[in-house]
Amino acid sequence: MTDSETANTHRRLAGSFALVVLSGAVVVLSSARRSEPEPAVTTGPTTAAATVAAPPAAASATGSARWSAAPTDADDASCDIPDQGPGLYPADFTKLPVGRMVVPTPAPTASYDLLLHLHGGEPARRIIAPLMRPDLVMVAVDAGVGSQVYASALAGPEPLKQVLAAVDEVLAPAQLQYLIVSSWSAGYGGVREILTHHPTVPNALVLLDSVHASYQPDGKTLVEEGLKPFASFASRAIADEAVMVLTHSEIRPPGYASTSEVAAWLLGQVDGRRRYAGLLHAQGVEFKTRFDDGQLHVRGYTGRGKAAHCAQLMLLADILQQDIFPALGPR
Repeated sequence: MTDSETANTHRRLAGSFALVVLSGAVVVLSSARRSEPEPAVTTGPTTAAATVAAPPAAASATGSARWSAAPTDADDASCDIPDQGPGLYPADFTKLPVGRMVVPTPAPTASYDLLLHLHGGEPARRIIAPLMRPDLVMVAVDAGVGSQVYASALAGPEPLKQVLAAVDEVLAPAQLQYLIVSSWSAGYGGVREILTHHPTVPNALVLLDSVHASYQPDGKTLVEEGLKPFASFASRAIADEAVMVLTHSEIRPPGYASTSEVAAWLLGQVDGRRRYAGLLHAQGVEFKTRFDDGQLHVRGYTGRGKAAHCAQLMLLADILQQDIFPALGPR
């Protein structure tokens, strides 16, 4: 072997050795990466084109504007909604093809109003129980975590038809008079589906800290596609064709638009402007801003933590009593 051949051989051996060392380093780094805990994943929108934001169900217990990862049904209970007794509503729900139902005792025989509530069914039952309204039937849909699961549960025209048909069958010969759709937190994903496929069927809409949106690539402009059904319903409410109450906190979630930002967008669509509401105390928060035109009511409350988010759900009974039932007419 010549000196030149020997040098080439040494260079090839050195290169092979370096490749082996480099491969080993990659394996070690990969293993180390796999051994690190996965970062907490929020369930907000993942692309600018997303039309349904998916916030988790409850704010972090630290009281910050961040959201806890993967909340469960226990997060609803952690709102600590007091049980004031069932009133006219038994504690046991009746399962339906979509959701579950609770009927006042005795059941209405002539006509009834239906409250279809999305997210937080048992807390909502506790909240409305003291109303003692013998003609109000409630159907609760608890689909899981994030608005996308509610969008899936109510996707297409059939789910609402199934709910109404199932309730009608149980309560016959009583007939449905008014349909009230309410949601808290992530439940708005299902409301959007209902309004997309049945825009004029609900008589009233109650959105409790409940409508979010994705951002455009600039990180500030809202993706409007998923908000259009709400804007259309708001226009109907201004024209006194329906009733709509939207509430929001001051919570600022990461990566997608807050309920306050959505409220501001909605008011922009109807040329509306918030006004000072007097900082009246309500369920542990303060009533800060309001907008009222026809039967559209947008209300802003203080608070950036979990307690403020739970307070929104606790407003349900007052909103029904003060805004929805009077607007729908006497029974």
